[in-house]
Amino acid sequence: MKRDHSPHICTGVVLLWAAAGLAVASCSTANVAEVEASVVPQTCTGAATCLTDSAVYACQGGEVAGLLDDCGAKGQVCSLARCTSLNCQSAETNTNSLIGCLFYTVEAENVDADQTAATSFLVTNPGDDPAAVEIQLPSAPGSGGASQWLAGMVTQVASGASGRLVAGTAVVVPRGVGTIPASAIRISSDRPVTVSEIESDDANESATSTGGTVVLPLQSLGVDYRAVTYPQAGTQAILATPGSRGGAGRVIIVGTQMSTAINLSPVGPVTAALGGGVDALDVGDDFPIVLNDGDVFQIYTGADGEDLTGSRVTSNRPIAVFSGNISTTYGSEVTGINSPDMAHEQMPPIVTWSQTYVAAALTPQASVGCTSLFGSDGASIWRVLASTDGTTVTFEGPAAATLNLLPPNGVAEPLAGPLTLDAGGAASLIGAGSFTVIATSPVLVTQGLDCEPSLSLAIAADAGALIKDLSFALLPNFDQLLAIVRPMGTVVVLDDTPLPDSVFQSAGAGFEVGEVSLVACPPAAGACTHHLTAVKGFGLTVRGMDVQSSYALTAPALVGCDPVYEVCVN
Repeated sequence: MKRDHSPHICTGVVLLWAAAGLAVASCSTANVAEVEASVVPQTCTGAATCLTDSAVYACQGGEVAGLLDDCGAKGQVCSLARCTSLNCQSAETNTNSLIGCLFYTVEAENVDADQTAATSFLVTNPGDDPAAVEIQLPSAPGSGGASQWLAGMVTQVASGASGRLVAGTAVVVPRGVGTIPASAIRISSDRPVTVSEIESDDANESATSTGGTVVLPLQSLGVDYRAVTYPQAGTQAILATPGSRGGAGRVIIVGTQMSTAINLSPVGPVTAALGGGVDALDVGDDFPIVLNDGDVFQIYTGADGEDLTGSRVTSNRPIAVFSGNISTTYGSEVTGINSPDMAHEQMPPIVTWSQTYVAAALTPQASVGCTSLFGSDGASIWRVLASTDGTTVTFEGPAAATLNLLPPNGVAEPLAGPLTLDAGGAASLIGAGSFTVIATSPVLVTQGLDCEPSLSLAIAADAGALIKDLSFALLPNFDQLLAIVRPMGTVVVLDDTPLPDSVFQSAGAGFEVGEVSLVACPPAAGACTHHLTAVKGFGLTVRGMDVQSSYALTAPALVGCDPVYEVCVN
């Protein structure tokens, strides 16, 4: 669905963001006189609201209360219930963008050896002005629903550059299950930026369990999700790893507003504590959760074979959902430099899923010389998750002919043809090389690396759903590989240099995938910025590997187009 980003005439009516309860302004004070509060509807949600374009008002009991902040007096405007820059307000009108000014995330629980390792937040500024960025922590539980955020040290990120932010020691890393009050992290910027997160960032080259994801801005969060994990499998390597929770799968939910009502519904039984005296969920059970701004809810599987994939998470207000495994080997007992690793990815809302994906394979670090977890060097494990009943899934491209289907608790067997999946149903496939997935209804496709486990999204590739211009950052110490998707013959430019056609190989359905290794980022740089452009669009997924740790992340294609920076995905 395309969105109209043309200028709007202010009518004195507050627009509801994504129909999910966040009030945002419909116009700028630069064009329209201030609207009197008395003529604006006096209902609201959350702790605060943009009652007018230049003022933040308290929201108490669903009704507008007193003035909290006069944005106009500071030369700012109101957006997403706080005072910010006009640039941020403009970016935040696009609810399907990777670029924003406010990001909710969490420093997820890791295995014991990496629990206190630094987590890096890589912030890239594509704009023309410097961005002032800070990590914020919620106030202590019980202080008005943890809706007050404590500002941290401000980092200046220059135009066209990237910065590496590290949360301080005061961050409460969630451990345990159920609701963990005031334990989220918020990244705030005064200019539109993108954010990637790398857990256990290998700054000391000693990481053993690393995970990474692109973090979605607040305005692009949704109210309806499904999770992807790997089945819990307590292999010998997992059981020998302190803090691995037996290879448990997990789902993490982050609240962004007060009194957010959430329902969690698994598609399979889960024997794990959820808090409140609940220690198991069966198929069809609906577990209610209430989160305030900055609260976190966490659930783990409790026994081998349990899988949270397909679990549906719905809410009445926007939330952030992350899923994966605290540590996994995919259930493989193969050794040979392989080691258990974190799998971690932010889930996109179901409304942004696509019917076409390019499964762009990421091969392992060449110097590792590992023994394949899958019995085929350079293979990946792919998971396809359906959103509706009766979804038919087909596969195209040269590599599709060698795909193997991995039944639950079974032995891989050649894929015999199209798959049919119902809502919340998932299929696992193993194969080397890249291919295209085509479904009759929206699906989600994810990838797991060989040798060092991970979790990342495949490239959404519905008609027009490719990014045209993206700056991104990478860390030192990892061996970095890009998998770039392009429509056949499209010129893709990396760091001002067109990539040669010889880099790309067919993935079927008119798409090609190219693997590009990057020169190592020097440690002194902190983070290295790269720039990709293509007139007809591209998709990008990245892996970093350092012998015993790895991460993979994908720039998710959400339906829409950024009105300012043209990060267009439709």
